[in-house]
Amino acid sequence: MDVDILGLLTTYQLPAIFLGAFFFGETVIVSAAFLAGQGLWSLGIVFSLAFLGTIISDLIWFLFGTALLKLFMKWKRSRKKVEELKQEEVPLQSHTPFFVLLFIKFLYGTRILTIIYIASRKMNFWLFLLYDAIGTVLWLCVMLAIGWAAARGTHNWSPLFERTGYALGVLAITLILAHIVITWISKRVLKK
Repeated sequence: MDVDILGLLTTYQLPAIFLGAFFFGETVIVSAAFLAGQGLWSLGIVFSLAFLGTIISDLIWFLFGTALLKLFMKWKRSRKKVEELKQEEVPLQSHTPFFVLLFIKFLYGTRILTIIYIASRKMNFWLFLLYDAIGTVLWLCVMLAIGWAAARGTHNWSPLFERTGYALGVLAITLILAHIVITWISKRVLKK
């Protein structure tokens, strides 16, 4: 099945970005960033629609994924597999969900199952939303930078992208600040 993603994005424009992020993820997001780099949209609009589509999709999986898992367990073969997985479970520690929700964005094909697993572990909804939002912002920055840079070519990159040291420094500072904020929030939420 051959789908013309760029054609769909140029035909249906902004709704296609939101729905593409909701259903398909990075393929549509990188393509939309490429078109933004060509001047079709602003990068801020692509970021906003992709963020909303991704977050809403993740929240739906978080809220209804556990119910789907229970429905899935009604079949004998499925129940056996889930029971095997439960025996191998690792309890979620206070800082673990943030890193899990950050890195699953970058591992293709793991996002939905990981979100269902985290929901089944009874994670606090608001903490999930916060961690998922931070992970989504960082992931979108990478995806949009890839698409935008591909459209603009290396000769038009900002000095931040021309100098790898600056880019790595900004990334390191962002991850350190995110870790500090997450640790602080985790301690406050877990105390309640």
